[in-house]
Amino acid sequence: RIQILFEDEMRLNPKVIPGPLALQNTGALDWAVSGLVAYGSQANVTVAHADSLQLLQVLQGHNYPVSTVKWCSHNPYHNLLLPISLLLASADKSGRVIVWEVITGKAVHELSDVSRVNGNVVLSWLPHSYLLVVLLPPYNIVLWNGASGTKLWRTTLLDPMYYLSLDPFNEESMIAVSDGALLVFNDVATAKAPSPPKKYTLVLGKAVNDDMKNVITGEYHYNQNSTQGLIKAVYSPHERNKLFLIYPRQITILDLEICHATGYVIQDRGSAQFLDVHVCTSDNVLFCLHDSGAISIRRHVESDSHQKDHVYQTVVVSEAMRLCKNAKLIGLQVKPFTEEEVMFMLTDGRIVGWKLYDNDGPAEFLSEVQWDESTRLLMINNVGTNSSLPNCIRICPPLSTKNSHFYKPLLAIGSHSGTVLIVDLTTTKTIKEYAIHTSSVCGIEWVADRRIISFGNNVSGSGPIKNELFYTDIRTGRTLQLRTNHKNKDETPIVGVKVSHLHQYFIVLLKDKPFELWNLKTLSVIREMPSTFPPVTSLQWSPAQNHALKNTKFHKKDDGNMNDENSPTREHFVFTDTDGIVYHLMVEGTVIKEGTRIPPDTQTGTKTSIAWRGDLMVLGDTTGYLSFWDLKARQSRLVPTHCGGIRKVLLAPGKNTQLLLVLFGDEIAIWDTVDFTVHTSLKSSQLGGRVIDIDWGASDRAIVAMETGALHVMDINLDATTLPMTPFSINSPIWLPFLYPQKEILNFKIHLQHQEWREEGWSLECPPCSNDIVWESMIKTLRSKDKFSSLTLLERCLVTSSLFGDTLEWNLWQVLAYYLDQSSPLCSAFDIIQDNTSFLKYQTKRLSVQDACRCTYSHRKHCIHRYILLGHTDKPVQLLLEVGNESENFYLDCLKSSLIASVSDSEQYRSNPSGMSCLNDLSGNRNQREKVAQSTIKLVATNLIANEHLMEGCELLCLIKKALDACRYMQNFHKFDESVWLAKVTLKSHDYSEVLKHFIDMLLAKGQKQKAILLSVSLMMFDKAAEILLSCRLVMVAALLVDACIEADRWPESDSATATMHETYVQYAKYLVSLDNVTAALYYCERGGDQGRTLAEELLLCAR
Repeated sequence: RIQILFEDEMRLNPKVIPGPLALQNTGALDWAVSGLVAYGSQANVTVAHADSLQLLQVLQGHNYPVSTVKWCSHNPYHNLLLPISLLLASADKSGRVIVWEVITGKAVHELSDVSRVNGNVVLSWLPHSYLLVVLLPPYNIVLWNGASGTKLWRTTLLDPMYYLSLDPFNEESMIAVSDGALLVFNDVATAKAPSPPKKYTLVLGKAVNDDMKNVITGEYHYNQNSTQGLIKAVYSPHERNKLFLIYPRQITILDLEICHATGYVIQDRGSAQFLDVHVCTSDNVLFCLHDSGAISIRRHVESDSHQKDHVYQTVVVSEAMRLCKNAKLIGLQVKPFTEEEVMFMLTDGRIVGWKLYDNDGPAEFLSEVQWDESTRLLMINNVGTNSSLPNCIRICPPLSTKNSHFYKPLLAIGSHSGTVLIVDLTTTKTIKEYAIHTSSVCGIEWVADRRIISFGNNVSGSGPIKNELFYTDIRTGRTLQLRTNHKNKDETPIVGVKVSHLHQYFIVLLKDKPFELWNLKTLSVIREMPSTFPPVTSLQWSPAQNHALKNTKFHKKDDGNMNDENSPTREHFVFTDTDGIVYHLMVEGTVIKEGTRIPPDTQTGTKTSIAWRGDLMVLGDTTGYLSFWDLKARQSRLVPTHCGGIRKVLLAPGKNTQLLLVLFGDEIAIWDTVDFTVHTSLKSSQLGGRVIDIDWGASDRAIVAMETGALHVMDINLDATTLPMTPFSINSPIWLPFLYPQKEILNFKIHLQHQEWREEGWSLECPPCSNDIVWESMIKTLRSKDKFSSLTLLERCLVTSSLFGDTLEWNLWQVLAYYLDQSSPLCSAFDIIQDNTSFLKYQTKRLSVQDACRCTYSHRKHCIHRYILLGHTDKPVQLLLEVGNESENFYLDCLKSSLIASVSDSEQYRSNPSGMSCLNDLSGNRNQREKVAQSTIKLVATNLIANEHLMEGCELLCLIKKALDACRYMQNFHKFDESVWLAKVTLKSHDYSEVLKHFIDMLLAKGQKQKAILLSVSLMMFDKAAEILLSCRLVMVAALLVDACIEADRWPESDSATATMHETYVQYAKYLVSLDNVTAALYYCERGGDQGRTLAEELLLCAR
């Protein structure tokens, strides 16, 4: 019985229920790969589950509105040595940056800097690390280690910076937006601060001369400065060296290779403006949020002409939201990996989620959507928290034996807008919302478990006083308005409603008039007190009288006759007047009898609040005194609080509790009524604002309503409102694997991906090494669990990586699937990981667009350089001859065009030899001269390279078909990106592999192992990829890689590859032993060669 009665009450953990958001929270929204979403809510950071929108954590620590939040994408789901953690960085308007451990709800580090901030702080985590780049506008960039809280470097510039974006294709590059310019950093590293950036001036909508350098040109369709009104600047994760500038009515796409705008998305004057834009990774798609509340999806289509690279066609538009005046749009986020879901937030606290649908139903991946007329964006979520600013709160009647079967801790909230909200404190969700009043709700009282009385008035407005008193059944929503005949000029505002303990009567307190006594059952007035009645300052019904009579079906009246339970029962109440006199009155039916009068204490002021439970009565006054009255012993004690006037006192529910909750002007406190001492106290400023109202949520839980709209459920120490997340703190089953023991998580992940050791086939049955309860709990929350049995190994690995938010595995399994069976082509987001044919096709198309968009000499020079590297000769000659004689480069370009044409003629003659046999001697002499000429060109190229003319020398080498030598020279001069580009578009398999192997070695030396793994797979060097994975302690991933290659019969047959396979299986067997999965470990020991068999013998010996 104790468990049944207090199970729900015990679930009322300390927490914060966020209220409406502030406009300063705009942009503070981020969707993590773990399936969680974080957003700024006033000065707090709120964390919710993205699918169910269940509130999980509210992190407190900022003193100003939170302006930025950013999840760390570093993933720990690989071994037991790294504890699972979810790091989140947040920044407020003052520039304070805090790194949170979301699972525990604690602030790990506070990253403080002496820099003065003027603008929104920008946060960006470096990929696959705990390093955090912080832009402190306007002049400072700081790199922090978010795990240790160490500052690695700090750089200060003279140019003001407002936006920052990291290059997703190059970890050493980032870009910042200044006044009318872009600042490009190309040497970002952890060891030292980057060098001064290269500054590119934005000239949009103006003509430029050929002599202008470091200028980004383009068009602007509205007259304004090139960075004025800029919403944000972001790199494209789908295409390399593409930057998106987001304006309210235009999106400009910049090609940073030629420093020119190559595409635009224009919004007409009469259309809704852009508020935010998300650039997708898996497809060339833009999700656009408009100020009308609609979301438009624009997809890149092939242009008929090469003059426009990026033509985005609107393919889907969602329905527009009806936005009221207190609901402004905050930000836009797209689901990581799959990118088929999108959400945005409103300032009223609502999160609105949308999902893509096509002919086949709900889409699973953005890249698989069939874009046609049937494609649509449908709303799947529209959930919010407390959307209105509270003016009063009241908790429902406490848990008892009679309501234990349906009890929920429901909190009624009266708002300034006139709505009454019913919030479930266990789930933190608003389950009911009633727009009852036309003015501010001033008070709420519970009549029973499911009925309330609320009142409000327009005291703060102009005109005559208008009172509103409503009786509402929250089960049906049926509402009755009371006091409808009290509409006259002499009306005074209602200041309180008090319901009797037996729910027979209620009293309506008026400001300058005597109170009214009402019959609660008939909802009619019993009596209006005469004008000579003393004015009431506080009132309370007796909770201790007639308890026995309340619970009996019949009772005797004074004449000895039996009467049924519907007959009125005598109840008592006390009130105080302005002189401090305490009056005791009795009510029975329509009769009111006066009891005793207790004179005031001379030291106290006007009584403001009364709390009464059992034989204890507590009174608070305007001078800060608490009067404790023991009615049974007829004793009283006056205790000064020294905290100013008392606004409210409340005794904790429960028979044996001895706690008193007190609300002062700027402080709340909990007192011990036995020792008459303060148990704990808390200033309002520590909660981030003024306290509006208080109540008890349980015998040891205090509820505090703030002027910001937040509700704090606090323990009796008033200090713990955030607790660690556990599976038992979640109200409904949702997929949160990081809450379970790490060993159970890793075992579950292994069983989802592969079960080669099971003779029965793939199954989700709990293995002997796992806990049945934990296993069943994880299966219960698993999405699409029925589809796993029909998937292939790589498909299961891909789905599992999405479930666990593993970025490395998500990319690896896509690349491996393509190079094993060529099933699904890789998008341009994989860049150099693509096959050479697709890469060459994309680069050729991009070069033709750059050629069509060129307008300066630097643009022409870039195109000539790329055409030569691609092996084209006619086009560069044509471009070189376009230079006018007024140019200072006219003479050199003419000579260069002649050289290219002569080399081209020689190549054509060699490839198509013709002529009579009598001319063989002449052709032999010509071949000899050509060899001499090629040797001369190669010598000249070498001299140019040695004298810091690397690219010019490489052009000459490419003209004579020495691209491999050019790649080697580029790598010697640390131009690795250019060498890989050239190798992919010109070299054959063997030479190409040689260049890429050197590039992989460079990546490993710099610690960029994830990119090295993907490149090794693209070269079919699967054993090399497995070796790198083992060096990263990614044993499980290495074993799955080997299994997939063997299953596809693509594993190399060399001795070194066999040794790598055996080593991988032995290490995986040891890994499985650490997870207590001995059955699987023995299976892989058998596949691990001699060392594996030795390990198997040791395991069997230990088992005996």
